[in-house]
Amino acid sequence: MIDVVPQAWLIIEVVTLVVTVPVLGLEYYWMVLLGTSTRYPRDLGSQDVKLKNHPTVSVLVASYNEQYVIDRSLEALKHIDYPKDRLQVVIADDSNDQTVQIVDEKARELEESGVKTVVSRRATREHFKCGALNKAMEKVVGEFVLLLDADSIVPPDILSKGINAMERHPRASFVSFRYGHYNRNYNLVTRLFALEQDMGDTLSKMGAYRIDVPFSFQGGFALVRTNDLRGVGLWSNERIADDGDVSIKMYLAGKRGIYLSNVKIMSEDPSTLEAWKKQVARTSQGWWRCIAKYWKNIVKAPDVSVKTKAGLLLMLLGPFSGFSWILVTFLSAFAVIAGVVQPSNSIFNNPFYIGMVAVPFAISLASGAWALWVQGLMTARNVILIPMVGYATGAMLSLVSVAFFYGVFDRTGFFKYRTPHGGSGSEAAKKSYFRYLTNDKNAIVEGIMALVALLLAGLVLLDGVWFLSLSLLGFGAFTLKSMNLSRHIQNIGPEGSGQS
Repeated sequence: MIDVVPQAWLIIEVVTLVVTVPVLGLEYYWMVLLGTSTRYPRDLGSQDVKLKNHPTVSVLVASYNEQYVIDRSLEALKHIDYPKDRLQVVIADDSNDQTVQIVDEKARELEESGVKTVVSRRATREHFKCGALNKAMEKVVGEFVLLLDADSIVPPDILSKGINAMERHPRASFVSFRYGHYNRNYNLVTRLFALEQDMGDTLSKMGAYRIDVPFSFQGGFALVRTNDLRGVGLWSNERIADDGDVSIKMYLAGKRGIYLSNVKIMSEDPSTLEAWKKQVARTSQGWWRCIAKYWKNIVKAPDVSVKTKAGLLLMLLGPFSGFSWILVTFLSAFAVIAGVVQPSNSIFNNPFYIGMVAVPFAISLASGAWALWVQGLMTARNVILIPMVGYATGAMLSLVSVAFFYGVFDRTGFFKYRTPHGGSGSEAAKKSYFRYLTNDKNAIVEGIMALVALLLAGLVLLDGVWFLSLSLLGFGAFTLKSMNLSRHIQNIGPEGSGQS
């Protein structure tokens, strides 16, 4: 008779190995990028620039029900230091609230200031933001297009510095600017979010640019050559990470990107963990669609270098690390409790595995400190946040894992959510957002995973696998904390039923 337990043990070991090896490769890649980011040319984009030529530039702003922030973003466009007759503003507005009137009024003001301005609107929100941008591109006339979100606030010299970088790098298709944070100090969540974004820019942009490997631009923070954007087919009309989708297509076409760390476009950070988690999950879902769509194209691309292929594949692997942690941790816990794996044989009692898990944490600490140093923000108040970022992002792992299934099977999933931008009306925006979350099925899955993790933490602790127990305990506790259960209960009650 076949011994079932050894077979089950072997399956668990194989699964663990399969999902761990890519993450290990990603960890070492992060180490390389952290090292190369220290050699980033710190003066790039910092000098004042006087352009000899002024090519026509179109500013493309994406907007959907952004009544609290859109006026500031459009107002900033009046003050761009660039010839008005060489500038065009195109607003891709899918709004159905007061934003419509605000956009129309600001468009008239821009016209009166001498900037040609057009508003692109559609009857439906088909294909969400990608559909709106593709439609609006029909009106774009500039040689370059500056891609902005509704909460993006640009500095006056954004175009002179961006175009100067393009002229010095003729092979480049886009310039990516640093993600700035105008509400960084609003509360603890915005401070953590800002630091997490700064760390990501340090690794994935400063480091990648220095060794000329792929990185993705962000749609609210990029200047792109219009012909190159059109040449790769614009944005894909599907539920995908739209910026990553375009970036991948450009690298496969032999183009590259430039990163200007010293030039910031200011944006509003999410002020609640709920909003932050949904934003991360939506991004992860979109990246999973990119993985499903492009991995074969990347591997088989005949005219793309091995370095570029490796960089693209590693760039796509970001969401996999969170999903891998969930899979390995829960699988290991169930295996120990069921007696399939002896506690002493658990990978969470293996010093090599514990050391491997410690690598991302060490990289996080180092990249956080370096990101603060680069921006002149190295204060005790900010440094103390560095280890806290890991706990905050750990609370998002359950939704990142759910996003895996939405992305792989191309479901709407988190694409029906949008990050609320409050501006001066933040409380009203948050109130509306939480009504929208009422009876959210993803929150139910999230809560179940957190409770199961806490139960498993207690059981594996009894078996002596303390590192696994602490991992599960931290995940479960921080996930429940991040759900803000009192607000959910209030929403479900008679006075907070979610009805407007």
